[in-house]
Amino acid sequence: MRVFRLLPIGLLVVAAAVSGSSALGQSGEDPIVVVDVTDPIDQTIVDYVVASLKTHPVHAFILKVDSPGASSGDLAPMFDAVMGAEAPVVAWIGPSPAVAYGGAAYLVNHADVRSAAPGTKVGFLSPAVLRSGAESPSMRPGDDPGLVVATVDVLAHATATVDVDDPVVAGFVDRVDPALGQLIVGLDGETIVRDDRVFVLDTAATSVVDGREVTVAARPVRFMKPGWLDRFVRLGARPDTAFLFFVFAMAFAAFEFYAAGSGLMAAVSGLSMIVAGYGLATLPVFWPGVAMVIVGFGLLVWAFNQHRLGWRVVVGGIMVPVGGLLFASTRPGYPPAVWLVAVSSLAAGVFTWYALTTVVRGRFATPTVGREELVGRRCVVVDTLDPTGIVLVDGTRWRATADRGIRIEAGAPAEIVGLSGLVLDIDPIGPMGG
Repeated sequence: MRVFRLLPIGLLVVAAAVSGSSALGQSGEDPIVVVDVTDPIDQTIVDYVVASLKTHPVHAFILKVDSPGASSGDLAPMFDAVMGAEAPVVAWIGPSPAVAYGGAAYLVNHADVRSAAPGTKVGFLSPAVLRSGAESPSMRPGDDPGLVVATVDVLAHATATVDVDDPVVAGFVDRVDPALGQLIVGLDGETIVRDDRVFVLDTAATSVVDGREVTVAARPVRFMKPGWLDRFVRLGARPDTAFLFFVFAMAFAAFEFYAAGSGLMAAVSGLSMIVAGYGLATLPVFWPGVAMVIVGFGLLVWAFNQHRLGWRVVVGGIMVPVGGLLFASTRPGYPPAVWLVAVSSLAAGVFTWYALTTVVRGRFATPTVGREELVGRRCVVVDTLDPTGIVLVDGTRWRATADRGIRIEAGAPAEIVGLSGLVLDIDPIGPMGG
């Protein structure tokens, strides 16, 4: 419900003062807990907010919101946790230029006190959850239905900037506080009525500093953030970063395949795919865009394998960035950053054509053996060819494939009968070879 000042509620506050704030389970040592809500909201953030609002004892919660919307998840438990918290919940959109779009704006709406820094934005209210296309969830009881509905209609596909001279965005912002510290101090004396409970906030005290009286926060402030593992996988919570890690995963996988390495690059590729997979699981993914990225990168690798510049490079070089821009349907709240998509695509091309070529040649090539001289040489199978694996040529490891698709066991001698790019074609020697 709305926040009421001391005077308008009269006797109700007097009764609360007589009974003492300790009757509500609060004391002068209870902290103010700041819950950080940043980046797109999904089920991980919903669970984190719900768990944070169960912290006890607490004098007040502050939801520090800077989120472009809700990509996926069920928001109802989060709204219920806000309205049922054992302490007042204050939502602050800040610091500028923070935003609260879609489901994030509705999270702010459900708080007891709704504040924002000047210059922040609220809007893009429909849909509230991008992946499911869910429409506007129920608003907090007590708001003026007509005024809020009008605001929702106006902000359904647009934004409103919070301004100092005209700060109120009906149902979403009640007051303006430029900084978190100013908000905490400014809340002192606020009285919040929620159902049959009354909370009187005691957040500031007067102190003498250098001979001057100043108002400072009267309580300890604790900051809550998601766990490190959640923060790691949520690097893929935005479409551009999910695309970045997706390209990294494919690039390092290609490196591992051609370099016949020890598995380190495969591990890096796996970690990158975990982050990218999180984005694919939570974002409103546009699958044709993802397919374009895969096909485009495949064309680049194909061209590298053939050592030919041509249509594969041109088509692949176009498909990868275009697929990155279409990776997820998050517009207009948080479209992919064009510069990051461009840099990621360029890095994929440079890696494929220069870094990968240099590393592979440096690992596999010998200074005295040319491409033609390799044909007819003997080698030893290191990893069983079934039909692909690793062989040893004059102490150098090469990726190879059995020429006729047969299985050649590890340790068996073999002969090089040709090359396909940087992959040797091998025939067995002895009984297996006929």
